[in-house]
Amino acid sequence: MGYVPEEPYLYNHLSAVEYLTMVAQLRGLPGRQSSECIDGLLRLLALHDDRHASISGYSKGMRQKVLIAAALMHNPDLILLDEPFSGLDVGTAMVLRSLIQELAARGKVVLFSSHELDTVERVCAHVVILHRGKIVADDSIERLRSLMALPTLEAIFSQLAVEQDTESTARQLADLIHA
Repeated sequence: MGYVPEEPYLYNHLSAVEYLTMVAQLRGLPGRQSSECIDGLLRLLALHDDRHASISGYSKGMRQKVLIAAALMHNPDLILLDEPFSGLDVGTAMVLRSLIQELAARGKVVLFSSHELDTVERVCAHVVILHRGKIVADDSIERLRSLMALPTLEAIFSQLAVEQDTESTARQLADLIHA
């Protein structure tokens, strides 16, 4: 299993190369193979120039890229992504969206937790919507659209899991700060 947590807990005193080498060793990957993989991942994720810098100096997006590399380097069959787009620049987010689809097409199981419903709608084939810890929907996005006669995943989610009138709340907030 590969896991990208929402919060990037890393050993900040290490460089990306040192951190990924440690992860590779913990997973029992052969040294030469892991070195080539780490180098390739860092190049493709645009971290190669900063590979020897301390992670403590990395931006949130750079840290997220290190976590993505660590989660993928051992070619897991199951990848668990918890808010993986947090802090990523637009280009890297586009790469990650395509990567999720590519991995799924290659038979990997990708579980993806996100509040970015437009991204979920573009990337996922199947969704599970939770409300107060209970499953309120578990189906393909297309089937949910058809069953609920709603055009977007956001509209479906709003119908199933949002208990407040979001437009009214937004108006009240705007009125409050405009007073």
